[in-house]
Amino acid sequence: MKTLMWCIGLTWLATLSAQAETAVPTADDWYQNQYAPHWKDKAWDKIDVFTTYYSQTIHVRESDGAIYTADSKPWLGEDLQEWQAEGWLGSDIAAYRSDLLNPTTATFKVKWRDWYDDGSEELSCGWYMADIVDGRWVFTQYADIDCAAHDL
Repeated sequence: MKTLMWCIGLTWLATLSAQAETAVPTADDWYQNQYAPHWKDKAWDKIDVFTTYYSQTIHVRESDGAIYTADSKPWLGEDLQEWQAEGWLGSDIAAYRSDLLNPTTATFKVKWRDWYDDGSEELSCGWYMADIVDGRWVFTQYADIDCAAHDL
């Protein structure tokens, strides 16, 4: 009986340990500490890393109200290559606001500080929606937003 109790106890501890290791981070931690740091240096070389943060397809909202669905990897890859060709070096968060809509959906408004090889800096803003899918946060929607029109 003691052996059975030890086995049950060890199984319970192993289950708790496994759950702790696979706990979903908060939306803010996921965005600010896991996702955003990848943009700081040579992001164009990290397309495979970035696509782990996006659902396979993403809904992109245009400023004219149009919404289209894109495969995340080519959508991101094309932008990264275009920005690199323009002399873009990397980005960091200049301002940030998130809203947890429910336990599995969050939105983020972000002002990015972009650096260029000529020494210039530029601000750009984006809106993101992320959902918990298969036990992890992933972006499901994106829109460029006008930095001046949003309180960031």
